[in-house]
Amino acid sequence: MVQNVIHITSEYEERLRRCQYVPRMSFGRRMLRDDGAPNRFFLMYLFCDESMAIQYLKDIGLLRSKMQCNTCGRDMTWSAHPCQFDGFRWRCQKRVAGVKCNQSASIRLGSWFQQSNLTLREILLITYDITFVTSATR
Repeated sequence: MVQNVIHITSEYEERLRRCQYVPRMSFGRRMLRDDGAPNRFFLMYLFCDESMAIQYLKDIGLLRSKMQCNTCGRDMTWSAHPCQFDGFRWRCQKRVAGVKCNQSASIRLGSWFQQSNLTLREILLITYDITFVTSATR
């Protein structure tokens, strides 16, 4: 699993390097640590594009990539929802017996982000600091 996350992270680093909003790093520096884990630059630049950041979280398994509707049992779709805290929601718009289901759920449902009022970026940066920065000082 760790190797899969490192591989996905490396692919996203390449995508970020091609983005206009990401400045070139000096001296050929990367946005990844020597062990392939993301560094703070990677996380900060990744969240400049919310949809890319959320897709990354889905790809590495921190957010669900599928959600089933509790009402009709069908797969819900991912939809942009600017009024929502994270900008996206799971939405079921299937018709059952001529009636539109119209259920929705937070993208955080069932993830470790679920009970937080912080943004996804804030949670990941705090987690990064706790995990990598404090372990480096030991």
